[in-house]
Amino acid sequence: MAIDISTGETGTTRVFSLSMPAAHAKALQASNEAQFAILGVAALNPDGIEVFPVSDLDEIGLAGYLRQGTDADETQIKRDAAKLRALDGWVMLVHSLAFGGNAMRLTPDSALTLIGTYAQPAAPSQHAGITTKAAQPYTGAPAPKAAAPDMRRHKSRAIGALILLAVLILWWAVG
Repeated sequence: MAIDISTGETGTTRVFSLSMPAAHAKALQASNEAQFAILGVAALNPDGIEVFPVSDLDEIGLAGYLRQGTDADETQIKRDAAKLRALDGWVMLVHSLAFGGNAMRLTPDSALTLIGTYAQPAAPSQHAGITTKAAQPYTGAPAPKAAAPDMRRHKSRAIGALILLAVLILWWAVG
């Protein structure tokens, strides 16, 4: 049975039971390459894979670990509560982190049995209706208009030019 992983998957954990002697499961726990091989892939991010005996979870149990450790959706955990309680021996948890956002196809070995897939609940999306003027489109200050030419400056230049012209005429006439 192949398991397709979609591009960009996040917040999902797949729980597999391991049908093998404890010594083999312990060896699987210690070897990333063996984990990849049993999942039928060339490589994954080993930080996204956990292999451990269910007994390590003590009183919290596998359902509690999924709830508290991976923030899995409570309705999905309740749906599979009996299966999760019935598990003993070793399990492998494969989190979305293992896939690094890449699409891929797992072809698990027959020693793995998929118990369930548990996703984190989607965060509620609420649109905050902001009604202030500043939140409206195109509310920025209008671009300043080109200033009208200052008429006083032009008059001053004209008077200055006339005075200069008069001084030049006088100098020419006297000289």
